[in-house]
Amino acid sequence: MSNGIFCGGCGEPLPDGTTICRHCGWDLTTAVTHPPRVSLWSAVRAGGWRLLLFGALLALPLLGFARFRTTGPGPDLATTLRWMALGDGGRAAELVTIHRAHEIGSAAARYAVRELEVPPFDGDWQRVLAPYATMWVRGWMPLLFYGATTEMAPRSVREFFDVRSDDGWGRPYRVETRALPRDEDRAGDEQVAADLIAGLQVSFFKLQNPEFDRDTDWMRLEIVSSGRDGSFDTDDDLRMVSYIPAGFTLRLTRRPEDLQLQMEAAYTRGRHHFRIEGSRWDLIDARLLAEHRLEYLP
Repeated sequence: MSNGIFCGGCGEPLPDGTTICRHCGWDLTTAVTHPPRVSLWSAVRAGGWRLLLFGALLALPLLGFARFRTTGPGPDLATTLRWMALGDGGRAAELVTIHRAHEIGSAAARYAVRELEVPPFDGDWQRVLAPYATMWVRGWMPLLFYGATTEMAPRSVREFFDVRSDDGWGRPYRVETRALPRDEDRAGDEQVAADLIAGLQVSFFKLQNPEFDRDTDWMRLEIVSSGRDGSFDTDDDLRMVSYIPAGFTLRLTRRPEDLQLQMEAAYTRGRHHFRIEGSRWDLIDARLLAEHRLEYLP
């Protein structure tokens, strides 16, 4: 009678009390003490595929959330899910590009108030203007945390406020400046007139063309990014045009205390008259993305 044990080598039944197969010589004791190794494929085929499947189901939302932190939410759920899966097509880099250009203009305006001269844009100009960045003057998130310094901001937020010579794709801006001396008819200049007709804004929310003071020199600043394709003078270029007064007009008829407050306000705000061209987004979108990244710190 067989004890119900079969040979692992040939499959023949083993008689009761037998450990060695008389047909092929397979040794049951060796098989028990040294069982054969199970291959990975065999383990997966036997049920390990469930572990891989459940791992993938857990990993996909985590990867999507990591991408979501970078891209930010879309205007609708379908867009948000597509951005989480495929990326935003360069939207975040574009927002960094236009916001950083605006920060360069603000830093240049603060430099002009403090130094009473046109800011430099030759040589290592970004190092000269870096101390005048908004995050150093007003805090690293002016709408939320006043008084902190740039170094305290997470990198994903700081890149919006840094004064750097490269855009959101890491490629250098093309910067052009033009002095507008006080003895010129600046409003009658062909280039200036075209900018005034196109319209400028003085803040995130306020449209306003500059009133050129006859007692103050002005500078026209143009910052251009090559855009997604990395080539200048193509359809996807991003451009900021900015007008910055070289200094600050002091009205001697006012009290010294009022003049001091006026200068401090002008320095803190760092206002310049600017226009963003070529972007599908605006500075509000850029600020919202910066705040979104702040809310989801790693």
